Amino acid sequence: MDLSKLKDCFEPNDIEWRLQQCGKGKNDKIWGMALAYVTNRAIMNRLDEVCGPENWKNEFKAAPDGGILCGISIKIGDEWVTKWDGAENTDIEAVKGGLSGAMKRAAVQWGIGRYLYKLEESWINANENGAYRGKTKDGTTFKWDAPALPAWALPKGYDVKSESHVEQKQTKKNVIHFTDEQKAEMKRWNDGTFSKDELDKFKKQTTVPGADINGLVQWYADEYANRHATKVTDEEANGAEFAFDDSNN
Repeated sequence: MDLSKLKDCFEPNDIEWRLQQCGKGKNDKIWGMALAYVTNRAIMNRLDEVCGPENWKNEFKAAPDGGILCGISIKIGDEWVTKWDGAENTDIEAVKGGLSGAMKRAAVQWGIGRYLYKLEESWINANENGAYRGKTKDGTTFKWDAPALPAWALPKGYDVKSESHVEQKQTKKNVIHFTDEQKAEMKRWNDGTFSKDELDKFKKQTTVPGADINGLVQWYADEYANRHATKVTDEEANGAEFAFDDSNN
């Protein structure tokens, strides 16, 4: 039994995406950000493949705060070793959601899907034929497709050529064109409202193949306005000097 194989990356079909935040930007264009999770089915299959169906088991019990704890046990030699983690009940299908979340977290204790923690929130592709459904705060429903997975988050030797939801390597530099209005907006961000990490994240997101540049700028512009509306002080922001490369414009 090679337990190191529990940490191997999963194929895209074993990954589910959950919308973390969404809204409307300029011209009512939908934007959203999602996080990746391993499905419980994929977790069970991985345990079967690596440990054998007879050499692992799970159990659940109530957590002190009203959530659910899950323990995943693996038989190593003659001894059962158990690792625990828990989750709160969810708003939709509370108990089922709590069981699912607790098992995912317990699986991470064994290294299953832990690599996904390296993935930051990624921008979705909102479109009328999307595989997922979402709803904004004002009640607008929409469909969206999952973000692209980077090559490092795929199994070794995985064929990415036929996968539209896998990030492809670019042969040319990703040329970004900002409008004069966007440039003026971004210059306002040098006042310390955003931290250096936040601005670095913005620049990184603009380089992702297929990134919705207009949606990105609009989201940060809305966030900038919201922070000023609530009178965020300089002490609450880390402060940063932001410079964007407009040499291609």
